[in-house]
Amino acid sequence: MRLIPNFAELLHEIKLPPPEKCFVIEIGDEKFIKKWILNGEISCDLEILFEWINVEYKLKKKNLNHDEKTLAEEVRNRFPIDQWRVIKVFSDHQRKYRYYKKAIEDVKSRTTPRMNEQAIMTIFSPGWSINT
Repeated sequence: MRLIPNFAELLHEIKLPPPEKCFVIEIGDEKFIKKWILNGEISCDLEILFEWINVEYKLKKKNLNHDEKTLAEEVRNRFPIDQWRVIKVFSDHQRKYRYYKKAIEDVKSRTTPRMNEQAIMTIFSPGWSINT
């Protein structure tokens, strides 16, 4: 799963799609999230999907056997486990705030307050993507 290629452009133009449409399903993703994909797109709320992924693949558990650890690592590498909240907040709150700076401040307060604006923006750099 990766971020849509024109996310930064749409963010600046205040034209982001719903959070679920900010991600592109890649070949192989269906192996992990088949029940949440319809016609090549996420068919549920992004938060529901990632809560399910965390539980289903035991991503927050510490005592996993070798196979579970391997599977959890594959899921972490394939899906934006740590970044999806930032994308969701930008998408959800873009309509609420007319100005870009206000949206950045809202994202910081709702996700990782320690993260500065530069760090947040690295998520949208051309080289950033979540690929297998």
